[in-house]
Amino acid sequence: MVNGTITGPFQAITHEFHDASIYGMNMISPDPDNDDWVSEFQLDIDHIDEWIKDEDGRFRFCLCQVRLHFESVSDLSVSFTFPQSTITPLPIDRIIRSEEPVRVHGRDYAEFSWEIQLNDRNGGCIRFRASGYRFERIGEPVLCDEQVIPKPMRL
Repeated sequence: MVNGTITGPFQAITHEFHDASIYGMNMISPDPDNDDWVSEFQLDIDHIDEWIKDEDGRFRFCLCQVRLHFESVSDLSVSFTFPQSTITPLPIDRIIRSEEPVRVHGRDYAEFSWEIQLNDRNGGCIRFRASGYRFERIGEPVLCDEQVIPKPMRL
């Protein structure tokens, strides 16, 4: 990862995730009975589109609700401490993807190692293997004083 850019032979997507807040997680199992063999791990985050510095030197944030869909997920491991009171739901420090695939199957499929390092006090981390991810915006960006969208404003 270089400056928030996740690159590799199967994708070249640029998103910055530092200080984005995770407010939801969802695991979707495959359904082989219906010929669905793909597992998915979803993170709902408040993505910081822009840091806006006011004339008095304070920052405001242009935020958008985003769902990250990690595809063909395996070997999922989640470890973090959720404090009783926190400024943000669960802040991301960075998302790192392995440079090389850890498994290649055919010409069009490869799995990479992923690590989502969290800004919790105990070095929390989410690790897994996945073929890639999709970045889905939900609703329009909103201007906020904090790095998190207030719960009543969520869609």
